[in-house]
Amino acid sequence: MKKLADLSRGVALGERFRLLEILGRGSYGDVWLADVIDDDGKLPKQVAIKVYTHQDRAREALFREGKFALKFVHDRLVKVFGFGPIDGLVIMWMEYVPGKTMLDSIGEDDAPKPLSLETILGWLHDIASGLAYLHVQEPSCVHGDLKLDNILIDQNEGGARLTDFGQSRTMENQFVSTVGAGGILYLAPEVFGQLDGKGTRCVESDIYAFGVVAYRLLSGRFPQRNYQEVVNRIPYPRPKDVNSSIPEGLDAIIWKCLQRRPRDRYNTGAELLAALELLKTELAKEKPAPIEVPVGEPQDRRTPAEELAAIAGEDLKQGKEEAVVERLEKAIQHMSTSPKVLLVYAEAAMRLNKLDVARAVYLRLIHWMESNGWKDGDQREAHEGLAEVSVRLKSYEDAVKNFEWLIERWSEKRWYRYRLGVAYGLAARFDKSIEALQPLQDEEPSALICSKIGFANFQKGNIELACQYFNEALMLDDCEPIALFHLAQIRAAQGRVDKAHKYLDRLRCIEGADDQVASLERLLGASVVKSTHST
Repeated sequence: MKKLADLSRGVALGERFRLLEILGRGSYGDVWLADVIDDDGKLPKQVAIKVYTHQDRAREALFREGKFALKFVHDRLVKVFGFGPIDGLVIMWMEYVPGKTMLDSIGEDDAPKPLSLETILGWLHDIASGLAYLHVQEPSCVHGDLKLDNILIDQNEGGARLTDFGQSRTMENQFVSTVGAGGILYLAPEVFGQLDGKGTRCVESDIYAFGVVAYRLLSGRFPQRNYQEVVNRIPYPRPKDVNSSIPEGLDAIIWKCLQRRPRDRYNTGAELLAALELLKTELAKEKPAPIEVPVGEPQDRRTPAEELAAIAGEDLKQGKEEAVVERLEKAIQHMSTSPKVLLVYAEAAMRLNKLDVARAVYLRLIHWMESNGWKDGDQREAHEGLAEVSVRLKSYEDAVKNFEWLIERWSEKRWYRYRLGVAYGLAARFDKSIEALQPLQDEEPSALICSKIGFANFQKGNIELACQYFNEALMLDDCEPIALFHLAQIRAAQGRVDKAHKYLDRLRCIEGADDQVASLERLLGASVVKSTHST
């Protein structure tokens, strides 16, 4: 039996593999290059071995990824040979592809590497080909975590290969629930829960992630560059507006991939692949002059405080909240008015549930910005953070004030309007909540928003109207938990216990609704007893 700490160069696993060197590290664990010792002719001489960090939870993740990846046979997908426990460790062994990830190949934003249009088109064709293969499976599969880190550039052939199928899913239904795994900058609106408040993944979600990858390759930046821009749907320019050398046809393909609604994108990888092949044919006819596509944007030299904020921000992305807080608490003593440092510190504190600390930092930051004449746009992120931490602290009126401040300046932002409506409801200002949410529902019907309006009416005692909204929500999403929960309560109060139980049964099928289910079971148990005594 071996432990993770035992792994090093030269260590043998089950007399089958001998570890040579670490190829990469991620949140899941390490990937090692290994020699194959027990060669029965079925494996190449060397393989890549994925060793899961959280061994206690690894078995489920391993079998989920292995279940899908083992059956894939395509030259644009990294081949998985096998998986299982060896010497007490949960591992997966797969094809070794010499080369770098696409992220390493193109360079970070501050160290760009120029790429030719021909190279980029070749890579995009490879990625689309891999997606087309996944999407044509029976039932269809989604990759689920397409990003620069999960694309390998084969140093022998120069082509792109997809890897890491840990988030892959079959698509027996049109949509499947997801915990929102995957790099935040690559997540489609439906995965992030912006369309109906429930994270869902579909084939077109892979198409969206492809669009993000292509956008980054051709423009040197991501469409939305941080968490706040994703959450608030900050508009971004078309690729050609960033890099005028991009052909019109390619710009159109990428833009279609990035459409907010899944139905407005390419329906499958095969459809996307066909569009790219048609573009390639058209470009060959035109015989354009060679184009060097710039990758990356020029960056100004950063101050020490900005450098510290950048380092802490990277640590935060990797989940090292405690290290970030410790590092910045020391630094703040010397750079107390650095806004970038304070922003990262506040976010890290909020993630660690140090809500009072986060609130104090956001207040201090906003005061500093106002005192130094910062523009509203520069204060935006701080007000967003203060609004959200106020909700978590149940300081609902403070949350209302900050969301009102944001809406006064960016009234077109749907997310702000939605969060203000929710904050009004939490502050028991139900008329204001309905007033804020109803226009959103009229503009774009949503099961989540419909349920929120129903809840506000329920709190006001407008039971009949509340039921209308709850039923409308279930027409939009038959698994909307707020609607199911309150309709069950209402029917139980009306003595319609059988109907209430039907709503409860539907609620039991929803992941994350355990507290609501338990509450209803207590309520309905009491209702049954009461009904029995009354007869």
